[in-house]
Amino acid sequence: MSYQLSIVDSIIFDLGGVIVNLNYDLTIQALSRLAGYDIAKQYSQQGQAEIFSQFEVGAITAAEFRQGMKQLFGFEASDEAIDAAWSALILDFPFERVELVRQVGQKKRIFLLSNINELHLVTVDCKFAEAMGTHIATLAEQFERTYYSHLVCDRKPNASIFQRVIDDNHLDPAKTLFLDDTAHNLQAAQQLGLQTILITESRPIESLNLLDL
Repeated sequence: MSYQLSIVDSIIFDLGGVIVNLNYDLTIQALSRLAGYDIAKQYSQQGQAEIFSQFEVGAITAAEFRQGMKQLFGFEASDEAIDAAWSALILDFPFERVELVRQVGQKKRIFLLSNINELHLVTVDCKFAEAMGTHIATLAEQFERTYYSHLVCDRKPNASIFQRVIDDNHLDPAKTLFLDDTAHNLQAAQQLGLQTILITESRPIESLNLLDL
């Protein structure tokens, strides 16, 4: 699609793969070790078993999720082992990337919209504190408002979650940029009139000259 980035006054950031680095293979490998076989067909970034989607929209608790994992994959493990395997995909927050977001936030309205779950959010907040220390507050406090799927009980690519962000904050979609690393999430946003850019390893947010908008 064509862009009119010169008119952008608000930016909605995805979290995983955009601000924090992820490696899904690490969680697949860790869960496979617990299960004793390759669980990749039941869990992947593109297509997940129902239990993962339920956890992502807060429909089940962490305890129910762990029990469901044991049943799905047929293993026994401690809560700590399951949590560690489940969160193994979450890597790090590059300092320069966080600083960029902070600087953009001084010029534009910025929001965070993430498909996430209770356990991953704990790990994300810990990783952010490790990377940035406590002198710049929490991850959530870097944004005007955050939308975590498990807390708002909705997820991308549902049009309803994008509409919620727009309505809650009185955004003009034509002047709002959405950054995500998943193409079908961008397609849903485009249908509501949002400007979008796909973030990839070769096109991270650092390459977009966001400070020039």
